[in-house]
Amino acid sequence: MKEASETGLSNARNQIPDILPGTWENTHSASRGIRKVVLRVNEDQLRVQIYGAGDQSLCDWGEVGACFFDHQACVHEAMAFTAFYDFDFMESQLLAHVKLGVLVIAKFDRFKDQSGRSNYFSREFFYRVD
Repeated sequence: MKEASETGLSNARNQIPDILPGTWENTHSASRGIRKVVLRVNEDQLRVQIYGAGDQSLCDWGEVGACFFDHQACVHEAMAFTAFYDFDFMESQLLAHVKLGVLVIAKFDRFKDQSGRSNYFSREFFYRVD
């Protein structure tokens, strides 16, 4: 998978606020998409681990680096991030931000296989559990 650090985007001036790192669960417990998100900081880099809905249990997408963004040009405190997952059959681009304590994730899925499935967009909402 391509890491955020490989995109050439820098987070040098941004600070990761305390509200981002932690475990977030989907407000819709029966979601067939993303069920849980774990955000953590490692050496000033935001790391994202996604758990999707599976048949019997959660499906671990793995951990990737994220590129984070300020909510204003002059305020150096990240409130949004992007992350990219590249699977053999599909790419998922995540665009996320925190609004009123809720993590909002917009997911753009593009299929790379020859399945004939349409690319699609979804948006899900998460509350922090720790």
